[in-house]
Order: sequence, then structure tokens, then C-alpha cells
Amino acid sequence: MPDGKEMAIFGVNFQPNLSWEYKRLQKIGVQLSSNELKKVTDESFTELELMHVNSIRCHLTPADFVDHEGNIVETIYLDILDYMIAEASERGIYVTLAFINHMGSAHVSNSMWVGLNREEWIHNKKVVEKTKNYITQLLNRSNPYLNVTYKETKHIAMWEIMNEPSVYSYDEIKNTGYFKDFLSWAEGKGKKEDQRTYLEYREELVRNYINTMHKLIRDSGARHPIVWNLNWHRYMREHEDVFRAVASSHVEVVAMCNYPGQDLVGENYGRNPKDLTETDFSEWFKTYYNDVTGYGWALSDAFKNKAKVVYEFETFFNQSRYLYPIQAQYFRALGVQAAQMWTYSLSVYGPYSSGSHVLSVTSTPGKAASFIIANEIFKSTRLYTNYEMDSPNEQVTDYYAISKERNVAIYSDLNRLYYSGDITKWNPLNVSENVKEVIGLGNSSLVKYNGTGLYFLKEIDGILHLTILPNVKHSKNQWDGRQEGVITELDHTTKNKMSILLTNWDEGNYSIIERNKGNKYKLYAYRKKNLTDFHIQPGKYVIMKGKVNTKLLDLESVNY
Repeated sequence: MPDGKEMAIFGVNFQPNLSWEYKRLQKIGVQLSSNELKKVTDESFTELELMHVNSIRCHLTPADFVDHEGNIVETIYLDILDYMIAEASERGIYVTLAFINHMGSAHVSNSMWVGLNREEWIHNKKVVEKTKNYITQLLNRSNPYLNVTYKETKHIAMWEIMNEPSVYSYDEIKNTGYFKDFLSWAEGKGKKEDQRTYLEYREELVRNYINTMHKLIRDSGARHPIVWNLNWHRYMREHEDVFRAVASSHVEVVAMCNYPGQDLVGENYGRNPKDLTETDFSEWFKTYYNDVTGYGWALSDAFKNKAKVVYEFETFFNQSRYLYPIQAQYFRALGVQAAQMWTYSLSVYGPYSSGSHVLSVTSTPGKAASFIIANEIFKSTRLYTNYEMDSPNEQVTDYYAISKERNVAIYSDLNRLYYSGDITKWNPLNVSENVKEVIGLGNSSLVKYNGTGLYFLKEIDGILHLTILPNVKHSKNQWDGRQEGVITELDHTTKNKMSILLTNWDEGNYSIIERNKGNKYKLYAYRKKNLTDFHIQPGKYVIMKGKVNTKLLDLESVNY
């Protein structure tokens, strides 16, 4: 970073601009209109801000806005992409864009991406030329919501060339029309046609592809770091040539994913779900940290000059409240400077989300709290901190504690206390008397609440700002993605008991003021003596000392 600090970007994959994502929204009645999708985008960004997210990643599916020749066409999904980037910029959230992916959904029926094998993205010379056309046009596109081109957009953090690239194996390419390209190359080099020679060819092919796209982006005037995606752990085992190609290429950044538990389910895991919440992954992390074909390659000399990011991570069929913080430690030990969870459940879809990848600030409150704690651990842990430890599952440091046994994580510093579950019976950290912000689920020494949603409490200039999210009831298993309909019931009306025990808020008279949409205020309750054992329903509130005339209240300048 320019100020000398180590970069730490922590966020989620976020994609209101994809037709693939809209298919899920369509099931619950969201209309395919610009206004509807913008509303979902805004609401979801507001949820991400509650979770302290400072970055999003979106792998584009160009079949939503690119034609057969690689030309950009105006579509609703391109409009929402423009809007999403503008809204992220307005909120100070950084964006990573992956130019190329295809998820089986296409808004432009004759798009060049329809019907292509993933391997053809690199092997097919005509596709490569059309891809260059598409990327050039997108980089030079002026975003109508920002009046600035993509290549000049300050809040775009990185360009990722391709999501999870794939190349043909020696046996596979023999059955394609691209085999002749290899034969021609081998003949020109005076080499024998065999697997060893093919891997030499493939290494050169991948390196040339990466460098070609890197030059294209740089020649456009874009100066953001450029990323090449190295897929999942163990990918090196059959692709050492690809790793050599990437290490010697011109890209500044390499990306990996992290899904502890993916080894434990079948290949078609959507149809064969498995609850992994109680699984112990401590040995899994240790094993792959030390395995050069796992994640150890990131620590090798070959990649010492490349920045590292995690393009996707998730606890995977796992709704535990402690595992994200362990992943955050792991990433920093590997030298990772940016990490984005896959994939955030858009606001309206949260109650319907289930399966291997589920995160929602409303529908997975404990997991969301652990994500917030993981963010703090990620930002405060120095790069390349050694991961060797006896038990990553049970840890107590000066600022955070992690416990698989208790299924909870805690973060505590001079001004903040965050926790992912009730910590009245176990909190090995010293809680400061100067705490001004509490985010939690359940009870602690500073806040007691018997609701089942997350709450956010922060003192700003002598005023308490309180947000209470809906009560949660899981009517179906969140890990089982085969289910339809509402998975998590959200209750916005039931009142629950709360006590606020922050320093200097223990005695006196208090006005609890409800903050409605449009920053309209009304007196919710007037408390005499203290803020203990009052009943309150989910919503947004400000709490002020004394009796307040809400008609004279103006807090529009306060943003929390």
C-alpha cells in the first residue's frame, strides 16, 4: 500500500448482474426489470456494509452482454453491472472483475460463449481474438452512472482474466481439432509427439495466452493489478506445467480458492449434500499448508514475486460459527492480501438459500458474525505469519478467541466486542471498559438479548445506534440444497428482551427512538433509571439520554 501498510481486502462474491443469479431470484417473484434488480443490489450492499465488507468480486458471464463476434451489446445485465460498480464506488467498496466465465446461462442467445467447451477459451485461436475484442470494449466502456471508463474506475481493484481456466490433457486433445496445432508446434521444434512434449507445448500456450491478455489490458491504459486464477487445491498435481507458465508470466497476482470439505462429498455435490458442520478440519489445513501441490506452492520461490489472493472461499456445507476466522489466519499465513467468500446470498433470497455455499447477514446470523470476526483477524494478522500450531480449533490470543468445541469466535479490542454466539459462560478475553461498538448473537457482559438475530450497537457522539435484525427460525436444513421454498423464516415483529450495559449507559433516563425508512423518527419507548430488561422488536433505533422531542431530531448526517 502507498502508506506502507500490508493490504488486506476481505469480502464476498456478489453478482446481481448475472442471468445465472437471476434464475434464483425469478423463482421468488423478482421481476426482470432494472428497478427491481437495482433495489436488490442496494439492499444487498446495505447488508454487506453491516458485515464490514470492503470488497466484492464478480466473475462476469459475457453471454449476458456479448454477441457472436465478441462485441458488447446493451442489455439489462450490462446495465446492472454498470450500476453495481457505481454503487460500490459510492460506498467505498472495491471491485474485482473476472472477465470470462460461463455458467450455462445466456441472455444473448447467439453469444460466442454459448456451446464452447471451457478448454476452448484458451485453445481456440478465433475465440481468443474475439475475447480480446470483448475485453478491449469493456475496458473502454464509459460507465453511465460514473461518467468514467472501466479502465479508469478507481474502485476497481483488480482484473482477473478468467475464472477457473481449463486446458486439455494430452489424451483429451487427441480427440479435438486442436491436436493439429500441437503437432505443428512439435514439428517446428523438432520434437517427438508424446505427452512430455505436449506438456511443454501446453506450458508455452498458457504463458503466451496470459501475456497476450496482460499486454492487451496494459495497452488499453488500465493500471490495476492483473490476476491469473490457479483453481482449487491439488490442481497442481496434474498441471505443474501450468504453474510454471503462470510463475514466469507477466501477471502480478495469482488466485486460489479454499473449500475445506470439498474432498468429503461426491463430484456432483449438489445432488449429494452432506452436513459438514461438525467436521474437524484442523489436519486438513495443516496437510495442505505443507503440501506444495496443495497450497504450499504459494510459499515457494517460484511465486515469491506474485501477490496472492483467494478468489473464492467458503466453509462448504458448514454453518459453523468459528471456521471463517481459521480460514482468515490460514490465508494470511499463505501471503494472501485479498479474499472473497463465494457467494453472498442476495438480500431477498437469503431466506430461500440452502446448499454448500450459504451466507446471509439475516438468515445465517452466527456465521455472519464469524465472518465479521474473520475480517478483523485477516486485517490484523501479518502476512506470512507461520501457520504451524497445535490446535487451530481452540485458540486464545490477545484480541481473539476461537473454539470449535463451543462453536463460537470472539474479537475484543479497546473499543469493540464482536461474538458469534453466547459468551456469558466462556470469554477468555479481557473486555475493555471503553467499548463503543458491539456486534453479536446472544448474550455477553455488555449486551443481553434473547432474540435469534444479529444486533449491531455503536456509540457515536453520545448517541447509541442500534440495529436489530429479524428473529431467525430454520424450518429446513440449510445445508441441503435440494430443498425448495423458504428455508429460514424471518420474524420482524416479535419483541425480545434486551439489556445494554455499556459504560456510562447504566443509569439515567433514556429515549429509545425508532428510525424508519427515510430517516423518520418516532419515540419507541422512554426508559427511566436504566437500559436493562426492556422489550424491543427488530428494527433500527437511536438511544439518547433524557427525554427527546423527535420532531426536532435531525441525524441525517450520521451514517451507521
